[in-house]
Amino acid sequence: MNLKTIGLLGGVGWTSTMEYYRRLNEAVYHELGGHNSAKILLSSVNFDDILEFQSSGDINAEESFLEIEMSKLEKAGADCIAICSNTTNKTAARLANKVSVPLLNLPELVASKVASLNINKVGLLGTKYVMYGSFYKDYFSKLGIETIVPNASDGASVHTIIYDELVKGSVLARSAAEVDRIAISLMTSGAEAIVYGCTELPLLLKYSSGQYPVIDTIAVHVEALRKFIFPDEKL
Repeated sequence: MNLKTIGLLGGVGWTSTMEYYRRLNEAVYHELGGHNSAKILLSSVNFDDILEFQSSGDINAEESFLEIEMSKLEKAGADCIAICSNTTNKTAARLANKVSVPLLNLPELVASKVASLNINKVGLLGTKYVMYGSFYKDYFSKLGIETIVPNASDGASVHTIIYDELVKGSVLARSAAEVDRIAISLMTSGAEAIVYGCTELPLLLKYSSGQYPVIDTIAVHVEALRKFIFPDEKL
């Protein structure tokens, strides 16, 4: 079968990229059965390079770096591109103009998903760049959705769990409990659901208490990619 080819820009970090790969292949298998799997091109970058851009705040250098990797995927035959990271999607609107194939903008997709659920206020968890920057919240604001984030101490805890544990493959029950505590505090403050605005956070779901509704951003991205592969299917 002549399936469309998905271009994944991953490695940010590798643990969540593995989850994208698994879920995409499962999505195609569940749709077609047999021995079918997804057609995927992967550009897996060195996460340390991305961390340097983040720590220095050099958004232009990061954008140029990502543009090069996206061009590689396009030239290799990708029919669309997805950057497998919420934080690294911060310039997605501009990056979309750098390639001729569609770039599936994750924050934009997440905001649309939240709006489709008739949610007016969300709690946002992720890296400090996502929680306390404006780029993610702006997508929600455009759709009339209010965003609330943890206090500085709790936000630092979430950020540390992501960068010191999850991106390195360490998925701990105690860290899931800490994220649950912080998420529940946001629910108490009026959030109707919690956006896991980091593609590593869904790795904790197997230990989650399940006491609050979660918007799994990997699931949102994979759903969009699945619809791109099967545009005529009602998914």
